[in-house]
Amino acid sequence: MDDLAAQLDLDPIQVRLLNYADKDPDTGQPWSSKSLKQCYARGAELFGWNKRNPKAGQTRQGKLLVGYGMATASYPVHNSQGNARVRLYADGHAVVQAGATDLGTGTYTIITQVAADALGLAPDKVRFELGDTNLPSTPVSGGSNAAGRVSSSVYVAAQDLWQKLIKVAVMDAKSPLFRAKPADVAVIQGRLHLKADPSKGEAFGELMKRGNMTDLEGDGVGRYGSSYEDPLATANAEPTKKDHAAEHSMHAFGAHFCEVQVDPDLGTVRVTRWVGVHAAGRILNPKTARSQIIGGGIMGIGAALMEQTVRDPHLARYTNASLADYHVPVNADIPDMTVEFIDEHDPYINAMGVKGIGEIAIVGVAAAVSNAIFHATGRRLRDLPMSPNKVLAALRVPA
Repeated sequence: MDDLAAQLDLDPIQVRLLNYADKDPDTGQPWSSKSLKQCYARGAELFGWNKRNPKAGQTRQGKLLVGYGMATASYPVHNSQGNARVRLYADGHAVVQAGATDLGTGTYTIITQVAADALGLAPDKVRFELGDTNLPSTPVSGGSNAAGRVSSSVYVAAQDLWQKLIKVAVMDAKSPLFRAKPADVAVIQGRLHLKADPSKGEAFGELMKRGNMTDLEGDGVGRYGSSYEDPLATANAEPTKKDHAAEHSMHAFGAHFCEVQVDPDLGTVRVTRWVGVHAAGRILNPKTARSQIIGGGIMGIGAALMEQTVRDPHLARYTNASLADYHVPVNADIPDMTVEFIDEHDPYINAMGVKGIGEIAIVGVAAAVSNAIFHATGRRLRDLPMSPNKVLAALRVPA
């Protein structure tokens, strides 16, 4: 895309907007949601893209060549299913269980938050248990699946629990909701009440204690492809049935903006500014999500500029199999990184509207760095990592 923009003398964002896909080009299906235009606009604003000299190789800071580059990020939502169990106690605490994993990306935190919100409890009243095959089954954490799958299954389990409690309330002669239709009862912050008259209701603890219920359990199945506006549809969905969600293509999107400084004498490249804006459905925890996007960006910068495995041609063994020889970015290699998210509502993706961000953070990062190097030097590098020897070789070739 950047090559095309340069050859047509167009701005790299403009050429992307001219070719913007309102439907999935591979399938012809509409997107379940797509906020890529907003990512472009916000990223360009934060980065100061309008200050970019359109001519490559024309911007300098002292002897250093300066370049602006950008790239698009897109990652599909993979179909998956998860299971969860929620047990609510009359004394006001809960235990939530799912056979998930926390790879350090914050699964403990976000699922505790989701459960606390769904149950109307303070987070310190919720204990989330994971990492055990005896717990409700959840597939491997991979493909950006974990957050959406586990949060959805926990949310649906909470709804299952509330439906059971509502049935108890409408049959309890001492309850303010006695003989009400279950469909007319809502639950907000742990309180059951009539939708038409919120003053008429009671807290779950009162209902459970009056019925001598120490605890109650709800189970949930979370799948991609069910509307979080109707969580019960998720619980009843048939995995092989092509429902309304199957008519949509589901992707997360984003845009990376990068500034580099290239030393023409040494061939070194330093990333001096970075902006990433992503649209990935509902963001469950902005702090942990920001950290994950930063981590993906750093890994992408490492792949672009320094990470390379070297194999012995005779023994087929890696010769740089330790961090002493395999170079990864350190703090001094990375600038302050600006990360923002577009507030995106996706009614089809899953019960929580979560797309996941595990992979989208790194997609397109190396391309943004490469495009910035081209803008700085007027030379296109296509082989990773774009190390100093390759930069110097490219600079020796006439434009």
